[in-house]
Amino acid sequence: MPFMDLIKKAIFAEEPQAPAPPAKASSGLVATRPHDPSAYAPMGTRDNQFYARLAKQTDLTAVPELAKIEAFAAPLSSVITDKALRYKAALATAQSQGGLTKDAILKGFDALLNVLNSSASTFNKQTDEVSRTEVDAKIAQISDVNEAIQQKQKEIADLQQQVKSMQTQTEVSRSKLQEAKSNFAAALERRRAEIQQQRKEFETILG
Repeated sequence: MPFMDLIKKAIFAEEPQAPAPPAKASSGLVATRPHDPSAYAPMGTRDNQFYARLAKQTDLTAVPELAKIEAFAAPLSSVITDKALRYKAALATAQSQGGLTKDAILKGFDALLNVLNSSASTFNKQTDEVSRTEVDAKIAQISDVNEAIQQKQKEIADLQQQVKSMQTQTEVSRSKLQEAKSNFAAALERRRAEIQQQRKEFETILG
């Protein structure tokens, strides 16, 4: 779901969605992948749809070099239980067979961080747009209604009720927009920390 849809959903949703149940661990390659987000998730951090989108955009399998090292490491999981030794062996094989290098792997993590930064820029632009169309527009409508009250004294009671209702909508929208920004910021920092941690881990593993 695009960020714009997620932002509007965060503002206009009647009730907050219940958090999705944790996914069951699967066997095979997924269980041995060092970039499994659950391995790096800070305790107490509430998942949200922004994080899910960021994680999807920055999945390691989207980078050929990172996907390649995973492909070489996966068959070794049952043979070499030590992660460091397994990935060093995988890199050695990948270097001889596919020309993969440590620098290429680390640059792969840098590419994911660039994607994350691009997503942050897109999100900020879209929240500004939503603020103009959903919050500022309602403020302008309030001004119009107040002017109408002055012009039509016989409709004062009805128009004042509209003002009150629209003010409430404005505050709710502003509050939910701020919550969306906070959720995104938490998801952004969480995913950035995960990727940076993984990068350091690979840098150490691959020597």
